[in-house]
Amino acid sequence: MSCRAAQKAFTLIEMLVSLAIVATIVTMVYGSYAATSRTLDVYTSRMACSEQAHLVLRLIARQIRGAYMPPATIESSETQTEHKLTLAEPPVAFEAQVRGLGGDILSLTTTAGFGVGLDSPVGFSRVSYRYDQVAGSLRICCQPGVRNSDTLAETDAWRPILDNVASIELGFYDGKHWQVQWNSKQAGRLPQAVKIALAVADKNGREHHYATTVPVVCWGDSQKQQTKTSGRQP
Repeated sequence: MSCRAAQKAFTLIEMLVSLAIVATIVTMVYGSYAATSRTLDVYTSRMACSEQAHLVLRLIARQIRGAYMPPATIESSETQTEHKLTLAEPPVAFEAQVRGLGGDILSLTTTAGFGVGLDSPVGFSRVSYRYDQVAGSLRICCQPGVRNSDTLAETDAWRPILDNVASIELGFYDGKHWQVQWNSKQAGRLPQAVKIALAVADKNGREHHYATTVPVVCWGDSQKQQTKTSGRQP
């Protein structure tokens, strides 16, 4: 009887082999779970970063698409001998420069207002974007009802709209070439299109790049008049 009982028991070698097999299976299952978890975390982080970046691009594109250049005003001056009428220069309706990335990079008068949806309120607004390269933050300031201001007043209305911005680039199409900066007062008109490129880092430190090109469709009265005048035949 004792010999038969001894033959039915597990030997030490068999138990060690069984434990090794179980440990291998557990390690494989855990490794697969950990890899899936990391992949899901990377995907979720990338999707969140992409959603925020595309929302900001839609906002900037909507406001650039509705950029407006007010017409030049007529100023009258009287002297002792005559009455003169002079055409005053229009204010800076569109100004952008990305070389000094410590301050305002884009300031424009727009008819699009502040928002991205079709039901967003519209009307003349002065909008400015500020990029802090050290903090990696992109901020916006909007003054509704203001269109003739060259620069926005220094207020506390600056709102952060995108964090972890690694870089931002702007390009302005004049009809023939892409320019790195634009001043509507010097150019006498608005750009025909604006190119925006963003590099945003997710929470894992990976940089993702987004870009769009926006046509300027609302030129304003002064630019339309200039286009008509330049198109006349002598």
